Amino acid sequence: MRAVRTIAIVVVTLGFAGVLAGCSSQVDDLEKQLRGAGYTDVKAEADYDTKYNSKKKKNEKKLDDYEATALAGTCKVDIEQDSGKTDYVIETVDGKDVSFTNLTAKALIAEMAKQGVKC
Repeated sequence: MRAVRTIAIVVVTLGFAGVLAGCSSQVDDLEKQLRGAGYTDVKAEADYDTKYNSKKKKNEKKLDDYEATALAGTCKVDIEQDSGKTDYVIETVDGKDVSFTNLTAKALIAEMAKQGVKC
């Protein structure tokens, strides 16, 4: 009985470690993807939502998505990527709400210039 419990604990621990490793690798992949697209000063992190579980009577964290901030020229850019996806969405540029998918820094600067925002 003790061996079964030990094996179960090891399996659960390894599974949890795998989930955590998956999160950090997607954060790393997002940073690499953005740097490769010409963005500078890239910082990415996982974003979690908290939901109350009435059965367990406690708050539980659930992975929502990945968020990053970066610079395109001199403009601060906020970027979001859904869990398990490779596409990223540019949400704001210097405080202005936008919605662009997978634009390089150079293309974003050109697009913002058309809208009168100088980067």
